[in-house]
Amino acid sequence: MDTTADAAAYPELSPLTPRPARRPARTRRWIAALVIVAVVGGVALLVSNLLGDAALFFYNADEAVERRDELASQRFRLQGTPLSEPQDAFFDDRPVLAFPVGFEGAVVDVVHSGDPPELFQPGVPVVLEGAWRQGPDGWHFASDRMLVKHDNDYRNRDDYTERITEADQTSALP
Repeated sequence: MDTTADAAAYPELSPLTPRPARRPARTRRWIAALVIVAVVGGVALLVSNLLGDAALFFYNADEAVERRDELASQRFRLQGTPLSEPQDAFFDDRPVLAFPVGFEGAVVDVVHSGDPPELFQPGVPVVLEGAWRQGPDGWHFASDRMLVKHDNDYRNRDDYTERITEADQTSALP
């Protein structure tokens, strides 16, 4: 039997797999450019979010009062010691806490929106994030984030009243 004659009589009928069509070079360049722009944009957004909080300036209450005109409506961090119990109030139809904070003899009225941390109480220093706002009763610091400052030292209950007395004395200094 002649196999070459059989091959000529029966052609190859197995299906061919088509090669995918190649995109033109111009299309490939556009896709690569879009991917690079997306990656650069994502990295820029991430960096700006990470540095956003780091760019907030930190002022003690006395410094913030001195620079009120300069700071105007800029967002910054304010450090002070709450001088009295917060009062529940409403500002622009939303519940807020109103309380004064002091530092080096300066007193700042604070209107804080949001829940305060569990350790929040008069005499325990706080750091507030927000901006100066002028209302019908004058200037106040509008805060939306509060951090309670504390140290890492463990102290037993017997030292508690002594610490509160020390905090009251430092916040009352002129």
